[in-house]
Amino acid sequence: MITLDHIAVWSDNLYRTTVELSRETGIGSSDGGYFPGLGLGQKIISLGNYVYIEVESIVDHRMITDRAPMALELERQTASGDCFAGLCLRTDSLDDIHQFAKAHGIAPMEGISGGKVAMVPAADKPSIPHAPDFWNSWRLGKPNIYYVPDLGRHSSLAPVQVGTGDHKGGGVTSIELGGSEADLQKWLGDVASTKELGTEITYNGGPDGLYAVTFDSSAGPQTIRLKPITL
Repeated sequence: MITLDHIAVWSDNLYRTTVELSRETGIGSSDGGYFPGLGLGQKIISLGNYVYIEVESIVDHRMITDRAPMALELERQTASGDCFAGLCLRTDSLDDIHQFAKAHGIAPMEGISGGKVAMVPAADKPSIPHAPDFWNSWRLGKPNIYYVPDLGRHSSLAPVQVGTGDHKGGGVTSIELGGSEADLQKWLGDVASTKELGTEITYNGGPDGLYAVTFDSSAGPQTIRLKPITL
C-alpha cells in the first residue's frame, strides 16, 4: 500500500525554520542528523499518523564553496525564503519501488546519496531504497516513493527534544498540489491511485509542487503554507 510518508522543507537556516514551525504549530522537534555527502542537516517535526516534516538546510558551507550540485540547488531554491522541497510517499512492497522506477526509466536508489548520520547512534537505519532520485522527482514538483517495510523505527516516532513544543500532531488531512489530478495520476502510473494515498488532495492548477499541508493536532486543525520548489 502506498501512502504519504514525509514532506521536505528546505531552508537557509535549519534552526530558524524549525523553531518557527514549532512555535507556530506548538509541535516539538527532534534532530534527524546530517548527510555528510550532501552537506545537509535535518530536523524532524511529526504531524502524527506516521507522517512528518523534515526541515533541511546546508550546514557544511564548504559544499557551496566547492560548487556541490545539491548544495547549490538548495541555495538557489531558498534564496527567496523557505519552500516545500519534496512530497514523499512510502510503500511496504519492494515490487512497487521497482515498478515505479521502471516506469520512469531509472534504477531504484539504494539509500541517500552521500549517506546519513543520525544524531543518536541507535537511530541509525539501513539504506532505504527509493525512486526516483531528487533530480527526477522533487525538483520537478513530483513525489517519489520510499520502501518502508516496518514502521517500528519510523522517523515520526523520534523523541521530541524537551521544551520545543507540547502539542501532538493528529495526522495529515489534506494537501494542496499544483497541476491536476490527471497530472499526478499519470506520474504515479499503475503503481498507485491518487484516491488512495491516505489524504485528501486539492489541485490549484499552478506549477507542479506542494503548496500547503493541513493536519489535525491537539491544538486543533492547522495548515502550513509555503512556496513550492521550482525548476
